[in-house]
Amino acid sequence: MTPDRENIRFNVLRNALYHTARRRTLERWSRIFNFMVVVLGAAAVGNVVEIYGIPQHWVGMSVAIIGALQLVFDFGRQARDHQTLQRDYFSLLAEIEAAPSADSDTCAGWYSQMIRISADEPPILRALDAKAYNDALDASGSFDSTERLEIPFFHRCIGGFVAFEGYNFRKLSEVSRG
Repeated sequence: MTPDRENIRFNVLRNALYHTARRRTLERWSRIFNFMVVVLGAAAVGNVVEIYGIPQHWVGMSVAIIGALQLVFDFGRQARDHQTLQRDYFSLLAEIEAAPSADSDTCAGWYSQMIRISADEPPILRALDAKAYNDALDASGSFDSTERLEIPFFHRCIGGFVAFEGYNFRKLSEVSRG
């Protein structure tokens, strides 16, 4: 059974918000790592850090480690991947918004397009997806705040690195019931 227009719209918005957040984070990491490689790689920095009692070999090792991390994780490429997914989801969302009412065939087309886009997604970081879910709820304005997901503090802190596969993010309405 194909979900209705509002359900598809909500999930497309959630996915678009998720990929926007991932793109911005990965772009930030890419800029930080590139900056650190350039600054730490400058010969003058080696002379300056010795004033503070830091041996130059630590600077050299830092450049090597940071450069290796940048090459291995390729934050710039990951950011571009999420940018493409973000664009595709927002394009689909615009198509959905252009049709305030839709029959089941139209909804099936949107749903299949959403599934096709999601096939290109890297593994989802579930804590960030839960945050995107909450952001989509807030943006839609048509859901009760008790429908938001509870995201534990620890998950918010390391959710950009750990997938939390199998963790069940409960709705606030479920948490209050016990």
